[in-house]
Amino acid sequence: MALVYRSLVTAIVILHLVAMAGGMELGETTEKSAHHLRVGLLVSLATIFIHSLAFAYFLGTGFWIRAFARASRAATTWEERHSQWMKARGYPWLYLAAVFPAAVAITGSLSDTGRLTGGWHAALASASFLVQIAVFFLVPPMMRRNAALMDDLAQTHHVPQPGTEDMEALLEKERAEALPPLFQLSRVLLFGAFNLLILWAYLRFGTETLRGVALWPFASASSGLVILGIGLNARHDPDHPASAVAAWTRGVLFGGFLFSILTGFHYLLTA
Repeated sequence: MALVYRSLVTAIVILHLVAMAGGMELGETTEKSAHHLRVGLLVSLATIFIHSLAFAYFLGTGFWIRAFARASRAATTWEERHSQWMKARGYPWLYLAAVFPAAVAITGSLSDTGRLTGGWHAALASASFLVQIAVFFLVPPMMRRNAALMDDLAQTHHVPQPGTEDMEALLEKERAEALPPLFQLSRVLLFGAFNLLILWAYLRFGTETLRGVALWPFASASSGLVILGIGLNARHDPDHPASAVAAWTRGVLFGGFLFSILTGFHYLLTA
């Protein structure tokens, strides 16, 4: 994974250079400006996607280490060793590497329409380029250490063989401790509700042609997901499950409150 990630970051660095070179050659022609905006948006989206792979990798390997350690009755020190990547010096740079491209895209759109001076866009583009360089050197070593930890765990401990008494005892224990599927789904629904609002905010403030996009479809969908998420979360909480009436009442109250807040915010924007 370290080699693949470093190759992808290399491509991102090259794309940054291409976009920055196009920005320096901007003239008064609309065609050059539109081309630079398209390239810049492509670079921003590709950069965010590639760095999201790094987060997915560390989170996914964390789940694997946690599951393997539990199955093999290994000590919790393995999970603690894996979590050390969040304390490594490369971890904060992953956030910056994903945030800066989005900021560059938004400031580029704002400067193109005259709502922001071009200096801000140029400064953020340069900072984003430097952050990609830092990530290129800092993150792959973290991935190699993580892979070595997984290999060490697999060689030191072993999970029970299928069909044995130990495996049956393990499965029974996991079934008893597993979170209910609908409780897990509730987290996904709430995360989706948040992402819908982020998408609307980008369309409204980060683009020019879609600035007039209505809030109500996003607000309605987000509020609906909140109702489902809160209701399922309360109803299927493994420790303190609420009754159906209490759970869905809570969901409707939270969803309705969110929708009223968003409606008021939309009114202030359009007043």
